Amino acid sequence: MRVWLAVLPLLWTACSAPPLPWRTDLQHELSAAKVERRDLVVYFSLPGRDLSDKMERQSLPTDEVLAALAAGDFRSVKVDGFERKQLYATWIGGGEGMGIAVLDPDANVWAARPGPQDPDELAAYLRLCTARRPALLAARARLEAAPDDARLKYELARLRLELGARVGTEALFVDAAMAGIHDARHRLARLHALDGNLLSARRWLQDSPKTAAAAVTEGYVLFKERRHAEAVVVLGKALDQQLGDERQRALLYYGKALHESGQDAAATQILGNLAAAGTGSTFEAAARHALQHMQSKDHGHSH
Repeated sequence: MRVWLAVLPLLWTACSAPPLPWRTDLQHELSAAKVERRDLVVYFSLPGRDLSDKMERQSLPTDEVLAALAAGDFRSVKVDGFERKQLYATWIGGGEGMGIAVLDPDANVWAARPGPQDPDELAAYLRLCTARRPALLAARARLEAAPDDARLKYELARLRLELGARVGTEALFVDAAMAGIHDARHRLARLHALDGNLLSARRWLQDSPKTAAAAVTEGYVLFKERRHAEAVVVLGKALDQQLGDERQRALLYYGKALHESGQDAAATQILGNLAAAGTGSTFEAAARHALQHMQSKDHGHSH
């Protein structure tokens, strides 16, 4: 009896402990997230591909990533991007691939980040999701109360774009643009460029007002078009303006465009300063990744 009583606290602790991160039963995690009213992070990997296997080993178990999951009270699951390519296309975009999707308790995607995930990039992204979630929920609630309000559609779409969510975001921006919210046009261009649809990006960008934020989008589209020297000029001029929360984005693509233009000394300075800014942003993490890429001899790096 005494032994049993001694074991009871241990059993209770085990039963009440948080779920282990990165489980592999997607259906169970979707059901549990719905019951617990918690958001679910879905990590798509491509087993057998060297980069995917490396990212999985390096990123998923790190203390920084696990701490970010815990801080956001996320459930998490790892799935096979080959087997779940339809879900990948639905939640993130494109065909099979690597990446992250963040779902609400009712399995609606509200954030997505395609591609391989370095540990600090993944942790920074999870922290961003946690930080933006209250604003996103509030914007969603306001739009549900006034579903025809174009300004509210624009506000929600901007938050979704910041978090990388493509699904449902374009329609919100289009409605806003058609209602006369001109800033939605360059945001649509950014959204299309993110998906690699550069012709559509150009169509929306040509009618966008020439604001500082639109100049950042222009530089980003030029970068995606591999017109790197032009991107350097446009982003350099944009950085002379007041950019607010667009500044780190501009710095990242300015540094990357400098590198692609063969100006590595300048690129290293720009990206190094961004990486050392210390805010914990996804752009700082991406700058560190870009610097590692520039310095590595194993990336098959050529121009």
